Amino acid sequence: MEHKVTFSGSFMQSFTSIGPMLDIAALFSAIAVYSGPYLGVVMLISFFAALTTIYVVWNLSKHFQSNGGYYLFAGKTLGKRVGITTSFVYAAYALLVIPNISLFVSFFVLHLFSLSQQTASLLSYIIPLVFLLVLLGIVSQGLGRSIKYTIVAGIIELLFILILDTFFLKNASTFSFHIIPSTMNGAYSVFSGVVFGVLAFAGMESPVYLSEDTRKSGTTVPKALVYSYLATGVLLVVSAFSILAFLGVNGISAYSSNPFYLNSSIRTSFGVVTYSLFAVLAILSSMNLSVAYSNSVLNEIRRMVKDRIITRVNLENSKLLMVFVLLEASIIIGTNYFLGNFIGFITIAAIVSFSYMFIQVVGGLSLMKLSVGSRRVKTLSIAALSVTILFITIVFSFIADFVPGGPTRVSIIIFLSILFLSVLVSLIGSRRAHSWYMGIEMLNKLDTKEQEGQ
Repeated sequence: MEHKVTFSGSFMQSFTSIGPMLDIAALFSAIAVYSGPYLGVVMLISFFAALTTIYVVWNLSKHFQSNGGYYLFAGKTLGKRVGITTSFVYAAYALLVIPNISLFVSFFVLHLFSLSQQTASLLSYIIPLVFLLVLLGIVSQGLGRSIKYTIVAGIIELLFILILDTFFLKNASTFSFHIIPSTMNGAYSVFSGVVFGVLAFAGMESPVYLSEDTRKSGTTVPKALVYSYLATGVLLVVSAFSILAFLGVNGISAYSSNPFYLNSSIRTSFGVVTYSLFAVLAILSSMNLSVAYSNSVLNEIRRMVKDRIITRVNLENSKLLMVFVLLEASIIIGTNYFLGNFIGFITIAAIVSFSYMFIQVVGGLSLMKLSVGSRRVKTLSIAALSVTILFITIVFSFIADFVPGGPTRVSIIIFLSILFLSVLVSLIGSRRAHSWYMGIEMLNKLDTKEQEGQ
């Protein structure tokens, strides 16, 4: 087997899947809607919450190397039913990421120009579909070339964020920050923001879905995960507090009600050139993240076919890409028609966040089960802490967000539907479709001859 991914590729696969520039341009505005002056605290909590989850995936990636990723972790430790459920939840969640990013790009680009309502309505469909076709052009070149693209584009993204944070801090209006909520409503607003803050780190585990294509994946992937987590986490926390310092009290209040307030403030304070670069780099980050996620989900689906979870399907690369594009285009058009690009972006982002946290809970439980068998107390404790943090976050977020008419209420319902259907497929399959269920064989790379010659 040709191993196309080196450490730099694995690192940037994780870094660009997190999409730090996109988080600053888009996700921070969503957090500000719910958490306002607690933006920095939300990112700090999310960073430490991600510490336990990165420890979990770091540990599991040393034991298992397969493009099946989390569903293999679950299948090997918690049983085949849990593995099947996890495979479908991840596939659904990963397939929603590209439409989510495409809708944001549409919303972002349309607000850069003054357009008539009719023109804007038409472009709201054209822009995300053009974005999807460009993505297809990059991914269709193959993993080797798309990884090279990811490395170069990721370096550009990283350097620009460092420059932007320097500008924010040099033009700061305050260094006084809200740290501890004084009311229960304040605490709920922090947890609502953490749903999106945790989403900022979604994708950091994506190198595990390229394990079979990575050189010395048993050491390369865990190392890349740790370095990517540290680099991105510090970058996002510093950026969150830098934005708070730059906007000040009145600015963050305006940012909470207007997601484009940061953009206009950048233009006013730093000029058209910096503003234009900010816009271009936000779109570049969107493409970087989409390329990385596409490689992950396509690899996982191919692995699902090999493991016989998806049967009676001969998905060659060209056919798989065609099915992928049609699914993504359908989601984009449907969401934009019923919700519009911004509300659609917020709604899908919440679904992705809840799905991501569920996947991480499964990963934590998998490591706990593995640790009990090997009697590793430290590992068991950290995995249990990760599961606890994620569970508390999910519960508080459900309580805070389950309000009539809210987009996140719709997101919760859709997420629970995805989870229910995935469990249903696993249960019915194990009881009624015995030939399908018994034919499923979740293969770890270490269990096969594929590792020979590494």
